Amino acid sequence: MVNLKIDDKKVVVPEGTTILEAARQAGVDIPTLCFLKDINEVGDCRMCIVEVEGRRGFATSCIQTVEEGMVVHTNTKNVLEARHVILDLIISNHAKDCLTCTRSGNCELQDLAIKFNVLDNEFVGERSVHKIDDKSPSIVRDFNKCILCRRCVATCKKVQQIGAIDCIDRGFDSCISTTYDHSLNDVNCTFCGQCIEACPTGALHEKENINDV
Repeated sequence: MVNLKIDDKKVVVPEGTTILEAARQAGVDIPTLCFLKDINEVGDCRMCIVEVEGRRGFATSCIQTVEEGMVVHTNTKNVLEARHVILDLIISNHAKDCLTCTRSGNCELQDLAIKFNVLDNEFVGERSVHKIDDKSPSIVRDFNKCILCRRCVATCKKVQQIGAIDCIDRGFDSCISTTYDHSLNDVNCTFCGQCIEACPTGALHEKENINDV
């Protein structure tokens, strides 16, 4: 067992536990976007950063394991300011049609934007634009709302063991798509819908027939 402090709370957890898991056991809230327990634990979004006494910079709590005597701070001014900037950068390349989005009111990104008061973008610049894939009989992909968390990719590979989607291209052009950027309708997707369940935004959603004539 490992003894540590998280926001002045004494915590005892098994060796190998991550800071995020230890914090949750102690009732301390650390925000996440890309994290899915046992499925996607990669630290890509950086929303779960914390400060650890005696170390420079921030630690990514979803992948950093605890150590004996560790002292963790999850809610300092530096941490809150860094999370605000990270969230602002994510939203700066995100479609801002929240009021008409199918996930409005049930969106993890929207919830965090409200929590951290990221209502106006400080970082304004070029946005990546992707075509909407609605050829599938059941799933619509709108990756103008994708935050590259890779939760859908990990779920497709590890849970369904299909691997129909992955991250393609590099840098600013990076996006989650299929082989040769084909429609989900034209690859080995089984339309199980698990990627929709994993997605924290409206980038993936069920096809609706409400507006059909």
